[in-house]
Amino acid sequence: MPSTSEFRRGLRLITAALVSVIATACERVVTVNAPASETRLVVEARLEREKGAASADQQIRLSTTQGVFSTVTPSAVRGATVDVVDDSGGKTVFAESTAEPGVYRASAMRLDVGRSYTLEIAWSGDQYRATERMQAGVEMDSLFFRPRFGQLNPGPTLRATIAAKDPGTPKNFYLWDQWIDGRRLVSPDSEVNSRVIASDELFNGSPVRNFQPYDGWSVSAGQLIRVRQFSISEQAYRFYLTLSQQVDNDGSPFGVPASSVRGNVANVSRPSRVALGYFIAGEYTELERRVP
Repeated sequence: MPSTSEFRRGLRLITAALVSVIATACERVVTVNAPASETRLVVEARLEREKGAASADQQIRLSTTQGVFSTVTPSAVRGATVDVVDDSGGKTVFAESTAEPGVYRASAMRLDVGRSYTLEIAWSGDQYRATERMQAGVEMDSLFFRPRFGQLNPGPTLRATIAAKDPGTPKNFYLWDQWIDGRRLVSPDSEVNSRVIASDELFNGSPVRNFQPYDGWSVSAGQLIRVRQFSISEQAYRFYLTLSQQVDNDGSPFGVPASSVRGNVANVSRPSRVALGYFIAGEYTELERRVP
């Protein structure tokens, strides 16, 4: 029979061996070899006009994709030809900005509700095209501020709140933007924040009261708040819904499967090499008020 000291010595050796195995397992380095991806065109194109106006200045931003693990800012697309043609044959040329690379602008562009507009882009030997119908805007009745309890706040804090009435016609779709002291909370085509969108499927023709589009952002006394309600097509709504599901995916077993989000910008020259992003057109209404 081994002595007590021999038993303890053996126990220490076994413990040391187990710790070594566990530590080695914890320190295992896994190298991920992601395949090189083909550079794609990224389109941020939104034709928008305030309800009641005849025309408005427009801008379209073009960039390219980067590799999976790239830390480089997406490259701005220079030298592209960008036009928008309406269904009557009218053509608007977007001029490349000399001050802001990748941005193409048109001044005082006329936009008519119900008319179809086709975006045409020529870049790097390829022709791209997307068509959208101009959506009619819906008025907001009021902008005010109501308290809401936040997850990290000990008490309620104020949120921007709106009231509106959905038209009686079915299938109206909305996207909301909000500014605080001139700062937009979510960029037009953010890849890291989900967009605030809605379908009127559950409230068609009904008043919408006490709706807080950005209920996660509190506002403070003295701040200037602007809320914009933008009317979008059903196809655009489904695009943003899918995009938001991917952005919010936490990788849990109940999350949606990871996938690429297909927009409406087609590559006419090489159909398999589609562009990313979406082209939309619609009216908006907006209200602005300072927090009391």
